[in-house]
Amino acid sequence: MKLYLDTNILVFSFLNREELSIEVKELMEGYANILQTSILCVHELIHLCQIGKLEEGKKKRRNVMLRPEEILERIEDVGIEIVPVSKRHLSVYASLPLMDDHKDPVDRLIIAQAIADRTALISSDRKFSKYKDVGLDFIYNER
Repeated sequence: MKLYLDTNILVFSFLNREELSIEVKELMEGYANILQTSILCVHELIHLCQIGKLEEGKKKRRNVMLRPEEILERIEDVGIEIVPVSKRHLSVYASLPLMDDHKDPVDRLIIAQAIADRTALISSDRKFSKYKDVGLDFIYNER
């Protein structure tokens, strides 16, 4: 099974695995599962590192630091495939309904990628569940 990992899932898997539910850990460790993430999630993760959001000593991060220049290497080391944005993804993005309480364009494009690729998306963001009605296979990481 293919699984798209949202930015928060990448953060938790690299810095604080206790924030991943047992179900999500089992899915991520499943031998037959293919782990993927959007290039947008990688961009967000690098940005979070650059602005100091993932620095040593942050709440619940157990004094582990992730440096921007390590991110691509870490993603590659654990076998996560980075998926670029395609024209097909943008087409699905253009057709997504705009939710009153969820207008984040990056999140919406990540959701569109998962829908277009018919891949389950794992996230800790409850708002993603609103897109199930338009084809999102969503797995919520209950923390």
